[in-house]
Amino acid sequence: MPKRLTGVGACFDVAAGLVAAAKAEAAASVVESDATERSALEQALGAGGTGRGAAGAMRGSAGQIKDLEKRQKSRATRAQRDALDRALVDLAGFYRDVLITALRAPVAVVHGDVAPQSEAAARKWTPESTLRRLEAVLACRESINLNVKPEIAVETMMLNLWKG
Repeated sequence: MPKRLTGVGACFDVAAGLVAAAKAEAAASVVESDATERSALEQALGAGGTGRGAAGAMRGSAGQIKDLEKRQKSRATRAQRDALDRALVDLAGFYRDVLITALRAPVAVVHGDVAPQSEAAARKWTPESTLRRLEAVLACRESINLNVKPEIAVETMMLNLWKG
């Protein structure tokens, strides 16, 4: 991802892609449980039943279904933020690898699979600019924890990563 930050427009595109990927991952993780919960609640409230009282029971249950939908929406938001946080932790690990490579620290890299990219970045960036980038990722995580909209927090981070 850091290689794709070539300008302001690219920063916004990468940010939108990251947030969209987190939303898609979160939606996939909750869709089945949401459907199962809703079906179970509707069945418990008499949906699909026949007879005089079944229709009336479902009409009176709108509040319970609304409460379930509210809890599910909250869970989906939490899942999205968790997915985004995992991506940010990976990104922070990359910048940590760049920093320890630049400083020749006697510790192993976190992301050995992208060691050539972190070595190239260590040659290109100063340790100070790498540390600023790492701090931008950590600031983004903190902003999201303080309920800043993920889109805004990630866009700000991407611009800071680009500026270095």
